[in-house]
Amino acid sequence: MKKTPAIYSILLLTSTLLLTLVSQPAMADDSEWFIAAKASLGEDTIDNISDGGTIGTGMLIGNDIDGQIVDDEVDDYTAGLGFAVGKRMGNWTIEGEYVYRYRTDWDIAAPTPAIQTITNVFSDVETQTLLVNLIRRGAINQNWSWEAGIGVGVALQSIDADYIERATLTNPEFRVSDNESDTEFTYNILAGVTRDLGGPWTFNLRYRYIDLGELEAGPFPTRPARVSADHMAHELQFSFEFEL
Repeated sequence: MKKTPAIYSILLLTSTLLLTLVSQPAMADDSEWFIAAKASLGEDTIDNISDGGTIGTGMLIGNDIDGQIVDDEVDDYTAGLGFAVGKRMGNWTIEGEYVYRYRTDWDIAAPTPAIQTITNVFSDVETQTLLVNLIRRGAINQNWSWEAGIGVGVALQSIDADYIERATLTNPEFRVSDNESDTEFTYNILAGVTRDLGGPWTFNLRYRYIDLGELEAGPFPTRPARVSADHMAHELQFSFEFEL
């Protein structure tokens, strides 16, 4: 996945929407603040997985390249909870959103015939995102509206990783751990529908693609192994907004 062109496109679109928003003065009685509670279900994709030559010798031994990772992509399901505070201005909405996601399994395997075993790196990934989203809404009928938007922000990735060399006939299992946290740039693209529930309540159903930046685990105590990957997700998000 080539990220740079996508990021430039998102930033350009964000700038265009912001200029459109500020060029349209909102009436004082047509703006309102809201808070929202959110829950999401998604499929995380971790791809372009690489160890940068830090596992094994890289030599062909039998039918295997020593230390070569078997799969360069891992998919897993995750769930998230969060909240948002925002303001509606006519057909436009701007919101600040926080979401905590628990959790994604990032597990890799690499044959290492030089030491006559299989090497694994098993990781649990927890992600927190803080985003500013700009959203455009339009009426479908009296109760339903469509919405589409984009957002940018930061993602905090927390990784608990175990490096494991599996037991052999002559050696016991070897296991060491490493904990890492890193902050990454993130962006998302969303689309969905909203329903007016009457009074101050609104229900939202959204699909979004979110790029969560890069992951990295290692090096580990007494082992130089370091693995990295790109992290993204497709999510279905449910939320209830309450007008203040």
